[in-house]
Amino acid sequence: MLRSLHRGIANPSSPARRRSWVTVFNRHRDDYQVPVALEEAGLLAFHFGEFYASPRSQRWLPGPLRRLNALSHPALARDRVRTAPASFVLQMLGIALRVPMRLVFPVSDLLLALRGAAVARRAGADLLCYGNYVPPRWAIAPGTRVVLFEYHPLAAYTFDILKADVAAYPQVSESFRKEQRELARGAVQTAWQRADRVICASSMTRRSLVHAGCDPRRIVVIPYGCRPPARPVQVRPDGPCRFLFVGQGIQRKGLHHLLLAWAQLAPAEAELTVVCYHVDPGIARMAADRGVRILPHQPREALDELYHAADVFVMPSLVEGFGLSYLEALAAGCHAIGTPNTGLPDLPFGADMVSIVPAGDVAALAEAMRAAIARKRDGHLHAPAIAEATARWQWPDFRARLAREIAAMG
Repeated sequence: MLRSLHRGIANPSSPARRRSWVTVFNRHRDDYQVPVALEEAGLLAFHFGEFYASPRSQRWLPGPLRRLNALSHPALARDRVRTAPASFVLQMLGIALRVPMRLVFPVSDLLLALRGAAVARRAGADLLCYGNYVPPRWAIAPGTRVVLFEYHPLAAYTFDILKADVAAYPQVSESFRKEQRELARGAVQTAWQRADRVICASSMTRRSLVHAGCDPRRIVVIPYGCRPPARPVQVRPDGPCRFLFVGQGIQRKGLHHLLLAWAQLAPAEAELTVVCYHVDPGIARMAADRGVRILPHQPREALDELYHAADVFVMPSLVEGFGLSYLEALAAGCHAIGTPNTGLPDLPFGADMVSIVPAGDVAALAEAMRAAIARKRDGHLHAPAIAEATARWQWPDFRARLAREIAAMG
């Protein structure tokens, strides 16, 4: 609070006019919803990222660049965006030379953060940075306010959760070893210390910040929004209850818990489809011979078809900053099963749409799945009603809430 007051004094223009903001992050985080929110509210000076292409030029880009999805957004004019070619080239070289990206990102993130701070200084603007891209203190101009958008729970908090889980389920040891590396990214874990306010998408992430020492009064939770369904949602046909999991097949997504719960259900009553572009070898062995349909990464159209065919989306994550796939599934008419360690409890949806089970509790998960099977059998899973109810909280609601929080800072 004292630092915020000092910044207000150091910048004499701040009481006289509403400051504009520079947003900073890599790639296409959250489909640019954060800078779009500020643009709609007249608060955006620039968005700063490593690569951005105008909609007109996208068709001429090489395939690898198009697949990055770090392209553009119709609400962000090209002249509102500044880029960091050095950060982009470094990432592309890392990919081409097959350098582990955990070695590349700390450097490319720092380059992006420093250039973002320079853009803000020249524009006389404040900074709204995603977690990896908050500049060092010495690079932040005097009088600049900093808002951190923390999109993932801090590893210092989640490590204990995952450590207890791997002790019970050693099959996920490979996933656990990869998570341990996040503890070494000290700059990511302490970015909140350089921010005047912290915004996050879930109470789970908020808990991790408080655990690290952040004053809870500085934290605001604004859950992500969903898009309206791309096409009308139909009543699902009779038959077995169709469960769907979409995400990485790793420890923190809870796929091993799902497979153990699935083994407790009667196969004739349900079907389970798992969509993963990476599966922990130990979890893959667990899935063998369990009657589970496992698919690799799916194109957007194919994934939409899977959402629209499923009755229940289930992702019992141990650690989740939010989980946009929950909203994609709900918008397609699926009932969603998740845990308190996700963004599901922060959404304004009732028990008719969402079931929350304790993280890591296989018995409770199996019981929630049995309840969903019974609801399907009794005709109480009504996909069109679920999809219609997602209108209570969509992306425009997220953007409006975010813009109000930023505007209230003056």
